[in-house]
Amino acid sequence: MIQTMHIGDFKARFSDVVELVKKGITIKVVKGKSNDLVGYFGNQSPPKEKIERKLGFFSNSSIDIKKEDLEWTEEDLRDMGL
Repeated sequence: MIQTMHIGDFKARFSDVVELVKKGITIKVVKGKSNDLVGYFGNQSPPKEKIERKLGFFSNSSIDIKKEDLEWTEEDLRDMGL
């Protein structure tokens, strides 16, 4: 369950907020008349949607990039001037 609270109330009632969080309630903190989101306070923030990332320049090529290809030794980095 998510409960919305303005930042002033959140600060003034912080002890109560801690008790609510212990009961499993997530607090959505907002500010201003437009209710701009400040953040979430709770045991676990709401899950974010997983972003599908594209490889960009290499997405249309047959190049296969692996994590091992991106790991360099100190000597490799020195040779590259890094």
